[in-house]
Amino acid sequence: MARSKLTFKQQMDGFPWAQLLAVSLVRFSEPIAFSSLFPYVYFMVKDFHITPDDADVAKYSGYLSSTFAFCQVLSAFHWGKFSESHGRKITLQLGLIGTSISLLILGFSRNFTEAFIARSLMGLLNGNVGVIRTMIGEIATQRKHQALAFSTMPLLFQFGTVMGPLLGGFLVFRNANDNDVVPSWFPLSIKKLIDIYPYCLPNLFLVGLLMLGLVNSTLFLEETHPTYKFRKDYGIETGDFIKKRIFGITPKVRPWNVVPENESDIEHMPDIESQSATEMTPLIDDDDDDSDVESVQSLGHVLTRRESVGLIRTYSLHEPTDIPLESLHLASDGCSENSMRHHLLHTDVFYPISVAFIMSLHLIVYNEFLPVFLAYDLAKDPQDPTKLASKFPWKITGGIGYQPEQTGTLLSTTGIFGCFVVIFIFPIVDRSFDCLTIFRTLVKLYPLIYFMIPYVVFLQNDNVPQWCTIVYLYVITGLKTLCGALSSPQIMLLIHNSSPLHCRAIVNGATISIQSSARFLGPLIMGYIMSWAQKHNVAWVSWWSLSLFCIIALYQSYKIKPIDENDEIETEAITTNTDATGSFTGPSRQILTHRSSLGSLSNKRG
Repeated sequence: MARSKLTFKQQMDGFPWAQLLAVSLVRFSEPIAFSSLFPYVYFMVKDFHITPDDADVAKYSGYLSSTFAFCQVLSAFHWGKFSESHGRKITLQLGLIGTSISLLILGFSRNFTEAFIARSLMGLLNGNVGVIRTMIGEIATQRKHQALAFSTMPLLFQFGTVMGPLLGGFLVFRNANDNDVVPSWFPLSIKKLIDIYPYCLPNLFLVGLLMLGLVNSTLFLEETHPTYKFRKDYGIETGDFIKKRIFGITPKVRPWNVVPENESDIEHMPDIESQSATEMTPLIDDDDDDSDVESVQSLGHVLTRRESVGLIRTYSLHEPTDIPLESLHLASDGCSENSMRHHLLHTDVFYPISVAFIMSLHLIVYNEFLPVFLAYDLAKDPQDPTKLASKFPWKITGGIGYQPEQTGTLLSTTGIFGCFVVIFIFPIVDRSFDCLTIFRTLVKLYPLIYFMIPYVVFLQNDNVPQWCTIVYLYVITGLKTLCGALSSPQIMLLIHNSSPLHCRAIVNGATISIQSSARFLGPLIMGYIMSWAQKHNVAWVSWWSLSLFCIIALYQSYKIKPIDENDEIETEAITTNTDATGSFTGPSRQILTHRSSLGSLSNKRG
């Protein structure tokens, strides 16, 4: 049988743009809230006067980051259980409210303890990342839509890293009475407020964004829980009224508005949300003469058993090759074949997960501590103030005295570059090279990036033009952004393809927990290392230690088994034809082809 590939138009047919946009508006505000702290965390900790000297600022900055990640590890599982018991939508809404509360506490903190509590609450009261991933999987139910749908997560994070540092850098005024700093058009009441609480303004602005996300989720985000999506949603009905009266958009028929003629019809009621016409639109034409289709007068024809099985095999995350739990045996290591310990420690997935742990550790450390390092005051030689206290190559102390707005501009500009990479460069690279080659190539650049960072201090001599520092920093941050945008999806794909089909959910859940633990340990450990290095005038130690971690990750990557790229893997699937109204007109068989790129994130089938 001849093989054919889906065209772009076929792949995008029926793509759930509206609901993904509603989810994206919720997700977009959260990385902004997370990254807005980076430009001013050094100054906030310094203003709390909790450290005996400036060298210890990095240690306490690490506490603020680590407590967020630690609390997120503790709460993520429970938020997932809550979403299973009460629904996805209410979970997201509570997460937005919890984040808003923590931001208000952070913005109006008068001491380190209050800021520490605020960051802890931000981790405890928000489990939206895992819930949003689940919702995307439940919104994009067709395999052909899933790769694009899930790629919105890193893209939204990149957009968040653009807006967050901008807000944190340009809305912090440490001296509201300084007319050279505070815009003249600010009302006197605002000046008095930020004179008392200099870090409240960016957090108040972020709370406003989160409230917009809350309104959006209430009015336009549909519940995706298999059970609770049939529950009446007054927020959605209000949103439908707005769509119809203001925008002239005819809303879909909601499942709670469908009244079956008798109780037996309830068992056969299809998902009304999949129909774009009316409740009387038939779900599928009765083309199979041998089928045994039971007619339901009020809803049209229902799928036959054969058609239902075909659709489930094509579009469900369940695989026909999945092994039932009762048929599993003990592995050679004495563990059950589906146990987490067996798959994490004694199978091919161990190496990509260990690499993902190291990647998460050094990336969060870079994001958190580059602004701290740049904010350290420039150290001058006490004997000759015209010279630097740092001596090339081993004695490096202090930073370059960057202010929040300078750091915010640096991070935001490179964040824009990251968005460009994800949208335009990544698809080209992904189609041209296999994921393991891409990953190994990019990981080789990280040690060089971290090796270069501390030597920016030596560009602060009076005889070196200021633009050299700007170019130097933009080259470093640009390379890091390029590597992060291209390598992070590849390690996700490597973990996915190294996991056995019957336990990918277990492995993916464990991977999220392991990466969260890295984001907890990284800032905690690096805070101590950077403080020690500053006290002993060896600031290069902290950054070169990250280079060492990257070399370990590179070594581990050569133990990852390459994904088979020989030819394309033929996969027989069942696709559905739709008419102009979006109603199903019948199943048809088609041969799809897959390669080991990000586009093959859906499970391979044997």
